[in-house]
Amino acid sequence: MKTPLHRRVCAPLIVTGLFSLLTLGAYAAKPEVSDNFLFSANQAAHSLNAYRVNGRTGMLTELPGSPFHMGRYPVALSLSPDSEYLYVTNQGSNSVTELRLDARHAQLEPVTNIAAGEYPDSITISPDGRFAYVTNEDENQVHVFRRDIDTGALHKTDLHAATGDHPISVILSPNGRFAYVSNFYGNSVSTYRVNPQTGALSTTGTAVPTDDNPIYIRLSPDNRFAFVANYGSTTVSAFVVNAGDGTLSPVPGSPFLAGAKPYSVTVDPTQHFVYVANWGSHDVSGFRLDNATGKLHEIKGSPYKADWFPYAVIVDPSAHFAYVANNGAGNISGYRIDAQTGALQELPGSPFVSDLGPYGLAISHFSP
Repeated sequence: MKTPLHRRVCAPLIVTGLFSLLTLGAYAAKPEVSDNFLFSANQAAHSLNAYRVNGRTGMLTELPGSPFHMGRYPVALSLSPDSEYLYVTNQGSNSVTELRLDARHAQLEPVTNIAAGEYPDSITISPDGRFAYVTNEDENQVHVFRRDIDTGALHKTDLHAATGDHPISVILSPNGRFAYVSNFYGNSVSTYRVNPQTGALSTTGTAVPTDDNPIYIRLSPDNRFAFVANYGSTTVSAFVVNAGDGTLSPVPGSPFLAGAKPYSVTVDPTQHFVYVANWGSHDVSGFRLDNATGKLHEIKGSPYKADWFPYAVIVDPSAHFAYVANNGAGNISGYRIDAQTGALQELPGSPFVSDLGPYGLAISHFSP
C-alpha cells in the first residue's frame, strides 16, 4: 500500500484544552510594518511555535507561552489576508484549528476547531478572505470552506473538487481567479477556475505533468509564473500562467535542477528571487528569476547550508530575510537576503530553537 512520506498513522483525536487564551506576551502597541510574527507548525510535537521577527536584524524571539498545543500532527498553516486569523491543519486529528492573532497585545485566541476530512494537508485562504481550501490526501479531493470575514470562523460546504492521485499543496493565484493543486503520486498539477460568488472550483483542462512527486507550489506575486518542488526528481518545475484561463505551460528549460529531494519553494515579494528547501541535501537552492521568461538562474554560492531535513522555506514581507523549517533538527534557520544578488547569509543566532519536527511556516504582514 502506498504510504505518503510525511503521513502519520494514528487514530483521530479530539483536540482538548485548546479553548483557553494562549498568551504570547504583552506589547504596548501594534507592531510596525517591520515587526511581524512567524509561526511554525511542529509535526512531531503536536504544537505551534510563535516568534516575534525583528524587522531590522531578522532575529526571532520566541514569545512567552510558546510552544502551544495543537491537534495531532499539525503540518500546514495559512494566515488570513489581514493576518488577524491563523489556520492550522492537523493530520492526525482530521481537523483545522482556527486562532485569532491579537497583534496589539501579542496574543493568540482560539476561534474553533473544525472537522476537515481524512488527512487534511494543505490549507489556503482566498485573497478576498471569503473562502478556505483544504486538500485531503486519501480522498483525492480539495474541499471548500466558507469563511466569515468578521469572525474568522470556517464553515464547511458541500463543495469539493476532484484532484489527481494524492493531493498535497493547494494555492490560489494572487488575483484569486485560479487554484492549483499538486498531485504527489499523479506527478502533475491540476488547475481550477474559482467561482468568485460561491468559491466553487471547476477544472480548466487536463492536469499538466511535472517531474516525480511534486509537493509544494508557489506563484509569483504578479500571477505570471508558477513553481513546483519535485521531491522525487531533484528539480523545480516552472510554468507560465495563462492570464485568461489560468492554464500552465512549461517555461523554456524547465525543470531546473535543485538539490536532493526538494520539498518546498517560494518566490520573494520583489519577484527577483526563488528559493527551494532541499530535504535530502539539507540545504537551500537560490535562483534569480528572469521576469521576462520565468527562467531560473542559480545564484552564485548556492546552495546554502541549512540543518537536517529542511521542509518549509519562506521570505518575510520586506524581502530582507528568509526562514527555513528544519524538520529533522528541530530548529529554524534564518538568513539575510542580499538585495542585489539574492545570496543568503545566515543570521547571528541561527538556527533558532523550535519544538520537535517543524514542518510548515507562516509569517504575518502588517501595514504601518
